[in-house]
Amino acid sequence: MAVHDKKVSIDGSMFKRAGAWFGVFQRGNAYGDASLYLGTCRGMAALAPERNRLIGIIPTYNGKRVPYTVEARPAELTVVTKRGNIRFTFADLSKLMAEGDEGMGLRFEKTMVQHESVHPRKDGAWECLFRMTCAMIFKGLDGSTFDFNDGKTPWKLEGLTSGAIYGQTRPNANGKFTLVMEESQFSGVVRDSYPTFAEAKASMQADWDAFIEGMPSFKQPYEDSREAAEYVLWTFQIGAQGTIRYPFMDFFAGMMGSQWQMCQNAVAMQEHIGLALDLMLHPLDRIGPEGQLPDMYDDVTFESLMIKPPMHGWALKDIMKRHDLLKECPRDKLELLYTGLGRWANWFMTIRDEDGDGLPCVVHSDETGLDDCSLFVDHLVVTTPDICAYLVLLFEAIGDLAKLLAKPEAESADWYSRATELTKRIIDELWDGERFVGLVPDTREKLVSGSIVHYLPAVLGNRLPKEIINKLADDLSDSTRFLTEWGLASEALDSDMHTSAGFGRGCVIPPAMLYICTGLWETERRDTAAMFAERYCNGLINARFAFFLNARNGMGLYNASSWSCCAYAILARMLSE
Repeated sequence: MAVHDKKVSIDGSMFKRAGAWFGVFQRGNAYGDASLYLGTCRGMAALAPERNRLIGIIPTYNGKRVPYTVEARPAELTVVTKRGNIRFTFADLSKLMAEGDEGMGLRFEKTMVQHESVHPRKDGAWECLFRMTCAMIFKGLDGSTFDFNDGKTPWKLEGLTSGAIYGQTRPNANGKFTLVMEESQFSGVVRDSYPTFAEAKASMQADWDAFIEGMPSFKQPYEDSREAAEYVLWTFQIGAQGTIRYPFMDFFAGMMGSQWQMCQNAVAMQEHIGLALDLMLHPLDRIGPEGQLPDMYDDVTFESLMIKPPMHGWALKDIMKRHDLLKECPRDKLELLYTGLGRWANWFMTIRDEDGDGLPCVVHSDETGLDDCSLFVDHLVVTTPDICAYLVLLFEAIGDLAKLLAKPEAESADWYSRATELTKRIIDELWDGERFVGLVPDTREKLVSGSIVHYLPAVLGNRLPKEIINKLADDLSDSTRFLTEWGLASEALDSDMHTSAGFGRGCVIPPAMLYICTGLWETERRDTAAMFAERYCNGLINARFAFFLNARNGMGLYNASSWSCCAYAILARMLSE
């Protein structure tokens, strides 16, 4: 197997092994102006004063702070100074290791909050208890040592805290150090032995190589940036642990993603089919009694008061084009998927269709996934064309699963019939000859805005009549309205509601690009889909895979987002096939 060690950027992101719950976070990278800290991906961090920040990391030379910059490769982060270097790697999901050149060292600093403490453990180890999140064992190896506060155990009874703490490495006889930092959900364990730094790096490199080797290559110019995007997808994976039975993905470094992002990431990483299936099962593991999926959850936090679009059908149908799930996946997991998706689909047609018109609604603009969508200026409860279109794909995919699992023919036929009926209803009641409109339940008032939400039913591809596909594709190709050099604006450029910083009101964003491009790709307007996708992928490369692309100048906002990397992986694969 080839060794994949291209440089990657973690500025604004994190250096982490896939599945780990903690990592090294970086902010800035100018020499002398970079900062590093140990950070957590655990949910309780949302309640901590410094959120996901555990403790600051400061490089030293002969005990004194030195300016530095950071270079990162998938299996090794290097702190570069004029005096020497310090390297980090992960031995496994819980052990981060560091080693330094002669004279180099590490200092860790934090003012501990109430109930946080640091204390010595056996064999020269020390433990930090970050009460809101995790425990961390620090131990010097290879003859080097480590201690906090010069070997003292600080404690302030009045504040119930260890207060200001500083930990530091101390070199061995050769002037070098090796340090292991082990994170745990419970109080830590001091091991009898630890791997060497070289062994740890080899393990992390092999893990990364296996992941990237399993992913498909792209045509140029997209291949050159593929590993940079897929490194984010690799590091942002959070493993199953404790009450979390299936892995999930972070959206930003240390911030979990929502359930529809799990579906999109499953499509992006479907070559690792076990991971893809688990990502789709993750939200289903916390399904509500009536069949509603939570928006998101992790080991501590749980959000179920809003939903996100039902994208399991879109994801499953894409994956089933390339995979024989019955041969590649455990049947019991496919059964869970089938049952859970059926409940999720039925929830929309019962709880969210209270007027009985066969067209479910959403109760907040957030629920379209375009949080500030201009369709919701005057109404909060709206039947939106995108949700209805996604449900068509969900009904179909459940029917496909029913056939795959050899369910009674009536079951698959019923799901297919529901998909056909809903498609007809969307066209008959939501298409006004120009676009798909929103609808106010009960009053039947039709809503039109400058939002791209009116065009997201393009995800249905050839299920729509040819004249509708052409109208959607032509409108989206209008450079005075939606088409930009970097993809499709989420709010028409000539709309009074357009704003450069608007998620659903202006910026070029991953979900709209994914659903429109993949839908049109299956039609006679494939060339149009390719043009949209090419512009977006090129825009992502230029903006370092930023979450938002400003529709007027292509500038990126919010770097290091797994969502944009996911969209790049899917669309660049599509363009390369």
